[in-house]
Amino acid sequence: MVKQTHSGGALRRLVAAAGAALLVLGAAWLEAAAQQGIRGRAARGGTLVEGVSVAAYPYRPGSFGPLTGDAPLARAATATDGTYAIPLPPGRYVVEALRKQPGNAGSRPETGDLQCLYSGSPVTVSPGAWTAVGLNLVEVAPEERRPAERSTVSGAVTLGGAPAEKVYLYAYAGAEGAFRGPAYLLQPVASGAFSVRLPPGTYHLVARKRVRGGAYGPIEIGDFFNFYPRNPVTVAQGDEVVVEIPLVERLSQLEEDPKAFHGRRVRVVTAAGEGAKGYHVLAYANPLRSGPPLAVSAPTDPEGWTLLPVAPDQALFLRARRSLGGPVEEGESFADGELSGAAGAEPVLALGGVR
Repeated sequence: MVKQTHSGGALRRLVAAAGAALLVLGAAWLEAAAQQGIRGRAARGGTLVEGVSVAAYPYRPGSFGPLTGDAPLARAATATDGTYAIPLPPGRYVVEALRKQPGNAGSRPETGDLQCLYSGSPVTVSPGAWTAVGLNLVEVAPEERRPAERSTVSGAVTLGGAPAEKVYLYAYAGAEGAFRGPAYLLQPVASGAFSVRLPPGTYHLVARKRVRGGAYGPIEIGDFFNFYPRNPVTVAQGDEVVVEIPLVERLSQLEEDPKAFHGRRVRVVTAAGEGAKGYHVLAYANPLRSGPPLAVSAPTDPEGWTLLPVAPDQALFLRARRSLGGPVEEGESFADGELSGAAGAEPVLALGGVR
C-alpha cells in the first residue's frame, strides 16, 4: 500500500491553483479569439434556417475536420434569421453545418438531416478580421448497398431534385491536398446518373459544376458543388454502393459582409503593363511552386485584379496562369512573384515567362 504524501489542504491548494491558471488561459484565449472568426448565414433552398449547429475544425495537412474524425474547436447555433458567428484564433479551418432530424442520434449525417460541408474549406481566419462563410444546406438522402460482381459506386448527381448535367465527379483516396489536387478518379457526368468501378477501399466523393466549365479551379460564386454528405464511402469487394450527391449553388447573399476579410489583392499585367484578364493566381509555400497550391484565386478582372484567399501576414510564392490542373504547359504564358507579409502589400505579377 502506498502512503499519501500530500495533506488534504495542500491538495486542495494545488487544485485551486491549477483551476485559476486554466481560467486565466481560457480568458486569454477568449479575448484573443473574440477579435476574429467566421460568420455568415445558413439556408436551404433560399430559406434561412435556424437551429443549425455550425462547427469549426482546425485544419492541418492530411486532415479534413469531420471527414477524418477530428474534434471541432468551437461550435455555434444559427439564430432565427439563419445567422451565426464563431470567434476563433487566427488559422485555417474546415467548416461544417449540421441539423439533426428528430430520432437521428449519430454524430455524422444521417438520412433526413440537413448538412453542408463548406466548399471553400479550409478557410483562413486572419488576425483582427472576420471571414464570411455562407452555408447552403441539403437534405441527406438514403444510401443503399447491394451485391455486385465488382466493387462499384453508382447513383446520381442532382440539382433541385433533378439530374444535374455536365458535372464532374471526383473520388479521392485520402484527404491529402484538401481535395484540391489530383483525384484518384475524375469522371464526367453528362446527365445525372453515374456508375464507376473502384478497387475496394475508402473514398471521398465530390461533385463540381463550374459555370465557366472545366474540371479544375476554385469554386466561385454561382458555381455548383458538394461533398457527398455521408463521406467517406467504404466499398468492399462484391459491393455496389448507391448514393445521391445533391449539388448546391455558392450564393453571394449568404456571404455578403462588407467588413469581412476576403483575401489579399494581387494584380496580373501584360509585358506592356496593361491588366491581364482571366488569370488565376496560385499561392505556394515553397519557391519551386510544386505540389497542390495553398490557395487559388478567382480569375482576374479586366484590370488584372483578383483576391487571393490567404492571411494578410502570410509570405508566399505566387504564380499566375490561365490553365489549372497540372504543370505549366508548353507555350503557356505565366508570371511568378512573391507575396510579402507586409500589411497592405499588393504585388503585381508581370507576364513574360513561357514554358
